[in-house]
Amino acid sequence: MKLDKLIESRLSGMAQTRDSLVESWSPYINAVEQYQKEKEGRTLSEYDRRNIAQCLENALIDGGIKQRSRIFETTYQDNITFLGVQLPVIAALLPSLVLNKIAIVQALDRRQGAVFYLDIKYGQTKGSLASGNTFIGSKTGHANTQASRRYATEEVYGEAATNTGGTTYAGTVTYFPVEADTMTITDGVETFTDDGAGNLVTDDSSGTDGTIVYATGTYSVTFTNAVAAAPTINYSYNYEKATDGVPEVDVDLSSETLTATDFMLRAKYTLGAAIDLEKAHGLILEDEIVKYLGGEIKFEIDHYGIDMIHTAATGADAATTAGTWDGSVGSGQEWLWKKYQFIDIIEKGSNNIFAKTLRGYASYIICGNNVARVIRQLEPHFKPAPGLGTTVPTGPIELGTLDGRLVIQDPFLSTNRFVLGFRGDSYLFAGFVYAPYIPLFATPTLITSDLKTQKGFLSAAGFKVINPGLYTYGDVSGLI
Repeated sequence: MKLDKLIESRLSGMAQTRDSLVESWSPYINAVEQYQKEKEGRTLSEYDRRNIAQCLENALIDGGIKQRSRIFETTYQDNITFLGVQLPVIAALLPSLVLNKIAIVQALDRRQGAVFYLDIKYGQTKGSLASGNTFIGSKTGHANTQASRRYATEEVYGEAATNTGGTTYAGTVTYFPVEADTMTITDGVETFTDDGAGNLVTDDSSGTDGTIVYATGTYSVTFTNAVAAAPTINYSYNYEKATDGVPEVDVDLSSETLTATDFMLRAKYTLGAAIDLEKAHGLILEDEIVKYLGGEIKFEIDHYGIDMIHTAATGADAATTAGTWDGSVGSGQEWLWKKYQFIDIIEKGSNNIFAKTLRGYASYIICGNNVARVIRQLEPHFKPAPGLGTTVPTGPIELGTLDGRLVIQDPFLSTNRFVLGFRGDSYLFAGFVYAPYIPLFATPTLITSDLKTQKGFLSAAGFKVINPGLYTYGDVSGLI
């Protein structure tokens, strides 16, 4: 079998495996989707369904086979109790985490996996662009020189001129035939310009002109004085006739390891307490503990990722800080208008991310309580999230959007701090990756001889900052 056919066959097999996994878990996935429709009014994407299926498969293998216990309870249609966890907890831990909305989600199929980085490199030296250097990288963004912005054209910028002695520079350019009337050679002080007739005319009245042979790319110039800097050549060439005239890129896919972090809790309570609660209030203590501890694990997973994003945003490799916005109202000012100045500092931070990466801008805001207080007063720029205020927040919550940017209020972030970040559209071009491994595994309930009940909980996920340049931060001050 030819190599291309073999690769196609393997990729097709991988796709079939993923689809088969989704199909085998479809009752559970459909139940989660129904819950999402009822609570958030949205459906799951195919990407969501694959991630959920992989996580449930991990829970089955990692929990069931290792523990040799019965971890699946009775399933009746789509009203599912799974791993001793009620359906709302499953939904909360999978498609509803805050991290799902600010990070790229890629489920792990084993406890230790890899995050892949796409790096597009120059395949050949062209002017000041050296072969092997990064052209477009997931960590660094796009190269920002004029030469890099013209790499795909017939134009060459910044090719080094060859010194043949003293102030004379002569040689053959890399790409030829050279287009007439396009070449310049300069040291930043004296410049030789192609007149279209094979002469490189100096702009120094006391100097002498040089020559260029278009067909062979051979040039020669002599600077009037000692050169101020290494002379460079700009020109255009005919790519159809040049050797290797079509610019080439090499695609490099590199990776770094990522290991799932375990989030573990266990609960102990007396059988008598469970009986008393059910008699007094009709509540099943085990179910309530699952809800509370499931919510706690959800909170810890969310904040584990947010803490890493905050650290990246304030680090040396992040975009330039947005600065501090002073919210104090001066003489003759009114708060009604003063508060809208905050929008400008958000735009400043967003532009700083764009300037740093040349690829992304702020697509979300994580804010402390004081910052959230300002943002919620910025209507119509601020639009509250559907259902805001109807549920009890237990950690980072989605407030809504500010000029289209998702706003997350985090009560554990410094009250005057905000973080700006870019989510990205795939894990190859993302700022942060959240890689769930096990959504939530609950051990079978154990009642010991002293009539105490025990139950353990485990969730696992990996986290990785890919590009700190896609983050920045700022602060507010002067608020009463």
